[in-house]
Amino acid sequence: MPRPITLLVEGDSDRAALLALAPRFGVDLVAEDITVTAIGGAGNFGRAIADAAAAGHRVGGLYDEGEERFVAGTFNRQPGEDLTRHGFFACRPDLEAELIRALGVVASTALLEEHGDGSAFRTFQQQPAHRDEEVAAQLHRFLGTTAGRKARYAALMAEDVDFEAVPEPLSGLLSWIWTA
Repeated sequence: MPRPITLLVEGDSDRAALLALAPRFGVDLVAEDITVTAIGGAGNFGRAIADAAAAGHRVGGLYDEGEERFVAGTFNRQPGEDLTRHGFFACRPDLEAELIRALGVVASTALLEEHGDGSAFRTFQQQPAHRDEEVAAQLHRFLGTTAGRKARYAALMAEDVDFEAVPEPLSGLLSWIWTA
């Protein structure tokens, strides 16, 4: 019987995206004994990796590029080294940017409209602090302005993105599940 797998992610939005994408990659998390755990921030990677490994689990995960030192240090590696062979994939610079880039600003904005946040986004865009930013930067910032919005839209964006455009960190991690 294969070992259980624990996928560690920094927060709820990363978890929501993986849960939404797993079925699209043919991954039945329950049947495959895979747990996706939000660890509450990158500083918790060392402990979470050690705990999952001690429980006999294969461990992989996602992290934001700026937090690479926490994952690299756990494997006695330097930031910048390839951590994918350890099952860890970097979002550059973070998950939200990966999803906005993959979906595109037009489709991302349409998703906000479709789910009732279009008016709030247009108001946000007119604020002096944001009106001169590019739309992708506005979208990125807007997703984090209300509790739960990042996770909600991470799942919706992961469901909407064309399969061929799924960001590499997400597709890489979900493909890593099938490696020995």
